[in-house]
Amino acid sequence: MRHPLVALFTIPLAILVCIALVQAAATYNGTVSGAQTASPESGSVAVNLNATGDLPGMVKVTLRHEGTNVNGGTWTMTVLPPNADATSSETGTLTGTISGGSVTVDANGTITAVSSVQLTVQSGTGQYSAINSGNGTLSLSADAENSSKLGGPLVLDF
Repeated sequence: MRHPLVALFTIPLAILVCIALVQAAATYNGTVSGAQTASPESGSVAVNLNATGDLPGMVKVTLRHEGTNVNGGTWTMTVLPPNADATSSETGTLTGTISGGSVTVDANGTITAVSSVQLTVQSGTGQYSAINSGNGTLSLSADAENSSKLGGPLVLDF
């Protein structure tokens, strides 16, 4: 009689642990580099970035800001396979919104830094089609030798 009682409690516990492991978010670390591609005249700035690290590919970020405060925007990441070349196809995309952070622009309206930009992951396609939530951060700074080039860390959790 003792073994069936142990199984009665052990099996549901094992199922709960498996569900928790499946739902646990993974952290993806990377580095991005690129340049501003649109003027900040309307209070928004577009940046195109290349990503390396856990999720290699391309990232397009549109930041809305009022002064130095980032108050919205969108982002899309096209993920490529590791060591992709011109013949490689994307493995999927991730998209989301931006909810905060700060931006520094020079006298010409060009970004010189982006700090602690808060990313929300909303959806994915391809290999990431099951993704419907998550978050992340993005920070950028101007290259000391070429101020039009931006680079920094990108961290996504989903």
